[in-house]
Amino acid sequence: MTVFSIGNTNFEVDVAKSSISLEAHGSGMLELNIDIHGDDEVFMRLTEPEDAEWSWALYPPAFFLHGLRIPKGQGGALAIGMLDMHPEAEESGIYMMEYGDVSAVNIIELSADRLAMSGMVDLCGKHLPFHIDMPRG
Repeated sequence: MTVFSIGNTNFEVDVAKSSISLEAHGSGMLELNIDIHGDDEVFMRLTEPEDAEWSWALYPPAFFLHGLRIPKGQGGALAIGMLDMHPEAEESGIYMMEYGDVSAVNIIELSADRLAMSGMVDLCGKHLPFHIDMPRG
């Protein structure tokens, strides 16, 4: 199962809509772009009851990180760590009816097999943890 959770809710990941690209950027750097979309069917089930926590939302959340430049790792490994240490990233956040700023983002694993990351998002006046874990390839 895939995970795209905000707070205690797992929206899961729509792998078909999501993308991760890592391209050479010059002088030994790679540019990372990530777009992760919550699953529409799971979202519909979660928001169906009128009193559901996310009933106000019209569509599932989307995480985005664009323009992060990182050095090529040894043997294909990538050492990214905390996103806050990379102010050169062009944009990052979670969009769910409004843009939510992200902080304390830690890319735990980005390999050929898996993306795992966690952090905090400010969404609709709340400071909530988020987590993404999905297979790649």
